[in-house]
Amino acid sequence: MAIDLFQSFSRKRSSRSWLSIVLLSLWAIGAANAESDPIDAEHWRRRQLTKVARKIDEAASDSERLEYEARQSWLRHWEPGQMTSAPTRPPIESDLVEEPLLGCLEKPAEMDADVWQRITSAQVELHAVDTDDDRKEKVREIIELARRFEELLSEHLPSQLQQLPTPTAWTLAYARYRLGRALAYRELPSVSERWPISDPVRYQRQLSAVYQRLIDQAGQGRPEFILLEDRMLRRAGQKGRALKLLEANQQSIDPKWYLKKRRDLLEELGWEPPYQEAAQIYFEAGYRDDP
Repeated sequence: MAIDLFQSFSRKRSSRSWLSIVLLSLWAIGAANAESDPIDAEHWRRRQLTKVARKIDEAASDSERLEYEARQSWLRHWEPGQMTSAPTRPPIESDLVEEPLLGCLEKPAEMDADVWQRITSAQVELHAVDTDDDRKEKVREIIELARRFEELLSEHLPSQLQQLPTPTAWTLAYARYRLGRALAYRELPSVSERWPISDPVRYQRQLSAVYQRLIDQAGQGRPEFILLEDRMLRRAGQKGRALKLLEANQQSIDPKWYLKKRRDLLEELGWEPPYQEAAQIYFEAGYRDDP
């Protein structure tokens, strides 16, 4: 009799244990699904806005305050479940200055013909390797060609032809942009794994210097060079300002890069609900990350 009671009790206890496991599993699944629910995302947004407002009040510098104000601005405009799947503004290609080809320009009167030929040939060489398909594979070659091209332009162009908006000055600005972009590519995991940066201090100095030369010449906020400016903000930890800059210039950025960089910035900020939404949009648009 005692044995029967014990077995009955054990069976009931075992049943209750299994029931508890099932209930806990169902709760976990429901909680996971709730993470992507727009209502929960809205709650997350409100909590995040409260945290950011506190960071603004406690900011120890103007730079820190501007960073958190940029984050606040983005969060206020984001509506969970309503994130855009493409740039929301019409493209402004007509307002963008394309890189002038020196071979289509007249030789400056002050320059020797052989020097002009060397410079135009250097541009052709650079363009041949600095392409979307080859940029990662040939990044070291691009850096050397872009550095040589910029040096030739800086050394031989008369000072007045290095000032915007002359066509040769735009060529110089694009040379600096290409060099800065190639240097920034060195930090990509797929690139740095194959070609490690042996001297990080020297590398940082080179990237900062060429970026500063570009900004000194063209100023900040030029849509032609906005992706490099965005990259530099991200490197400096100013991810909110980088996100704000990206949104403000979305009409001048290729849709793939706009969607990818928006996704990446949201991930780097640790903002899981908007990151998940942005990642889904990027995937559904048919884009994939390079291996």
